[in-house]
Amino acid sequence: MSIIDAVQDSFQTFRNYFKQMAPLFWGVSIMPYYMGWSLASKKIYPTYIAKILFLPDPNPAQDFYLEMGLFLAGIIAIGPLLGGATILFNDYFDRKIDEESRRKKNLPLTKGVIQPKSIFYLSIALFILAFILAFFVSILFSFLIFICIILSVIYSSPVLRLKEHPGFDILTNAVASGIICTIAGWIIIKPISEFPILWGIISFFGVGAIYVPTTIIDFEPDKKKGVKTIGTFLGKKKAFYLGWSFVILANLSIVLMGLLDYIIPPKFLIFVWPIMLAEILSYWYYLRKLDFEGGYYAILTFSILVAFGTGLILFYNAGLLPIS
Repeated sequence: MSIIDAVQDSFQTFRNYFKQMAPLFWGVSIMPYYMGWSLASKKIYPTYIAKILFLPDPNPAQDFYLEMGLFLAGIIAIGPLLGGATILFNDYFDRKIDEESRRKKNLPLTKGVIQPKSIFYLSIALFILAFILAFFVSILFSFLIFICIILSVIYSSPVLRLKEHPGFDILTNAVASGIICTIAGWIIIKPISEFPILWGIISFFGVGAIYVPTTIIDFEPDKKKGVKTIGTFLGKKKAFYLGWSFVILANLSIVLMGLLDYIIPPKFLIFVWPIMLAEILSYWYYLRKLDFEGGYYAILTFSILVAFGTGLILFYNAGLLPIS
């Protein structure tokens, strides 16, 4: 084998494992982390980024190298390492079920391109690396990463397999991604005692609203394999109403936040109410179809609208969006 062939084979192997790690999924943990960091720091980007790109920075850090280092270390630990490990670990135990899954049947593991044991060992290695890197941020940060690792393990492995205990499947995802990852970003800047609980509740409902459609998307293969998720337990229609109720509760919590002048002032609701209404209506419109496409577009449109609405809040919190 020539050097070129060896390089090409190595690159293809990397691509296969990278694809199996589902990079888009990392956003489920990175975005809450970023929101927590942004709220605590009252910034949209670290001072180092502001300096090299000549961007406005109302709250410059005294040591912008340290700020940037901690910010990036947190993202890497909670995103590609923890997020990637969680996906691989789950895929290892779900490999037989995923053979019937429309969204996973073309992944390298399902197609037999990579071996199950290899992704299992890689997931363990990534979990360990996430925990080690987290120590460079803080001991508390590493503790939160450790909790997420434990939740990932008991969610997927046969030990407890919380993903097949309806209710606990949503709770595990919403607590880990919605609350713990948000707190992880927050504590890089401020004490955990100052964490805005109401924002954590909003994030909890938001992640829950994203999780429920995945059980509708996978309803048929899960039902065929006898997997008991919140979708197969309640049925598609009741699962739809549960997910939609999470969307409504998340937006009602934002309204409450505005009325209480908590992070955002009451008049800020004038700017975000169209986005909130669009979230509720688009989620209902797509997910009511109770099929693969409906679940996919419900997640996609909801995520985009949430990103836009949250962006407005974070820009206001950073002093970059004055409300007169």
